[in-house]
Amino acid sequence: MSSSAQRIFVTGAAGYLGGNTVVRLLEKNPDANLALLVRDEAQGKILSSRWPNVEIVQGSLDDVELMRREAAKSDVVLQTASADHAPSAIALIEGLAQHKPTPGYFIHVSGTGMLHDVSNGYGNLAERVYSDISELKEVTSLPIEGNIHRDVDAAVLAAHEATNVPVAIISPPTIHGVGKGPVKTRSLQIPFMTEAIIKRGKGFQVLEGQNMWSHIHIDDAADSFIVLVEEALKPNGGKAQWGDEGYYFIEAGDFKWGDVATAISEQLSAKGAIPTAEVEKVSVEDASAYHPWAPLLWGGNSRVRADRLRALGWEPKHVDILASVPEMVAQEIKKV
Repeated sequence: MSSSAQRIFVTGAAGYLGGNTVVRLLEKNPDANLALLVRDEAQGKILSSRWPNVEIVQGSLDDVELMRREAAKSDVVLQTASADHAPSAIALIEGLAQHKPTPGYFIHVSGTGMLHDVSNGYGNLAERVYSDISELKEVTSLPIEGNIHRDVDAAVLAAHEATNVPVAIISPPTIHGVGKGPVKTRSLQIPFMTEAIIKRGKGFQVLEGQNMWSHIHIDDAADSFIVLVEEALKPNGGKAQWGDEGYYFIEAGDFKWGDVATAISEQLSAKGAIPTAEVEKVSVEDASAYHPWAPLLWGGNSRVRADRLRALGWEPKHVDILASVPEMVAQEIKKV
């Protein structure tokens, strides 16, 4: 990383992705000048005890004036707290526009849920795979209505056009692995399914379970943010692309949800958390009774290729999502 004097403001540092990103960033550059947003004093104490040399900023994404002020003081802002909070994203970009002598850089988390594909029905494979190069214009012009995260992605790009602040959007698929941050270490899709299987007492998949998502390990996801931070701190944003072409999928391959359901059930059965490793086929309606987001989380397809970031030299190190299942299941069993 370039100069330790260059300030990086991170939202979501107490979260799963943000916390892991701060861990990885400080492992790589212990002298990095970080300012971390926390919701309350309790979170601030936890982060300060883990990272005594970072600056703690207390507040919320809803405090748009605070977002503007902190961004104006920053060379780079990492928005990892939410993919769905447009007011804070716009305020952060407006603040970066006030950074002197040149605007700062904005790196925003999104998600591939907007590509949710059930064209062949729930539980079935859809062949469509999206590249962040060849399908970029299609991805960034999807209808806002009915496509999760698209409204905020559109707001980020509109704010970029209005301010000339360089922006990048990182869009992860299913994230797996136990996080290393000091507060939240749990992702969503696999833990939610594990929790539902424990409560149900038996494994399940949505219909045939042949539907596929792309995946990324939490460490590889964190490293993708760090690649763009490093480029942002170079003259003229380095070799990264920003603005309309600054859209980056991250992935390490695809997986079938049926395979993950089986792996979860085998782990839970082996540890005595459920009586059998058998996995049943359930309808979308029944799955939705276990979690209201079930159709999106486990029922469809969302497949992408991280062509743009790989061109910068990023390469994921964790290519087997099933290797993460044991530690993720163990984490859920502890909560029971």
